[in-house]
Amino acid sequence: MDFTARRIGVISVAAGAAVVAIGATVIATAADPVAPEVVSATPAEAGHEGQGKYTAGDYVLTVHELNADGEGMGTTIGPHTAYYSKVLHGTGSWQPTVIKFAAGRDSDAPTVFAYPVPGPGQGVDCVASGTEAAPQVRCETKVSSRP
Repeated sequence: MDFTARRIGVISVAAGAAVVAIGATVIATAADPVAPEVVSATPAEAGHEGQGKYTAGDYVLTVHELNADGEGMGTTIGPHTAYYSKVLHGTGSWQPTVIKFAAGRDSDAPTVFAYPVPGPGQGVDCVASGTEAAPQVRCETKVSSRP
């Protein structure tokens, strides 16, 4: 196969476009990552079906339940504390779509983890670990124990 200047140019342009497309995807994902939903076989705790349970680790955890427009409610949870959200599935016309977590008390702190709000009747159990400098949050969707 003979490589002409034109073929080399076309190959270079195609390779460059692929690199730009991959880079844009990586940047967009890193800018607002939402973890895939993980469904647990264990049902939600009795009396807390359809709610969000957020447990802070060794640091203050800020939780935001937001709708598609980025509007919503935020809660700051002290270290080693569990909080149950009764508005996980919204109130009236406001319906959250994502739960975002930040480390520390700053309401504008960067998101360290995001998780989709599960379907109606399902709850979510999220636990923070690590440190405030290197936070980790894990969430699981809890199925209803009702048949």
